[in-house]
Amino acid sequence: MDKIYVGFDPGKSGAMAMLYPDGHVEIIGFPIIGKEYDLQEFQKIFLTMKNDTENQYHIIIEDVKALQGAMKAGNWSLSRGKTILEVMAACFYIPYTLVHSKTWQKEMWQGVPVQLLPTKTASGRKKTDTKAMSLIAAKRLFPNVDLRDPNRKTERAEKIHDGAVDAVLLAEYGRRKF
Repeated sequence: MDKIYVGFDPGKSGAMAMLYPDGHVEIIGFPIIGKEYDLQEFQKIFLTMKNDTENQYHIIIEDVKALQGAMKAGNWSLSRGKTILEVMAACFYIPYTLVHSKTWQKEMWQGVPVQLLPTKTASGRKKTDTKAMSLIAAKRLFPNVDLRDPNRKTERAEKIHDGAVDAVLLAEYGRRKF
């Protein structure tokens, strides 16, 4: 039985990445109706994994923690997404692991030169550009994977999707660790 690692970036603009044993990667955007999670579509995705008798799945969900300052709405959305994913995995008896962002980033950013944001914090230090660091790592590890928005309206859309980048790195982290 082959094992498929599924990385989930839990935000509303999140994504899931399925890393197959042959190295193939499939990225799926989160099912959303308007501005709400489509719970029935999530249920279908998890049911498909549960009913797949040829493969075993291990889900890796980013374990989001409360952020400082004015990100309260963002915190709520991330926490809700994480909770939905965790409950779905538990209800369908699919093995899952919660991994804090700093934990998987430390592993996946190995060999990537530090990227800093141009702005400084109140203490005068520059912050790490986590999006740039993750994009560099993902492009190095998966040079042929399309990291654009999986829900894009047209093939000409060029913008890289942060959720897809993080999801594929979470799946690879899972493959390495579990």
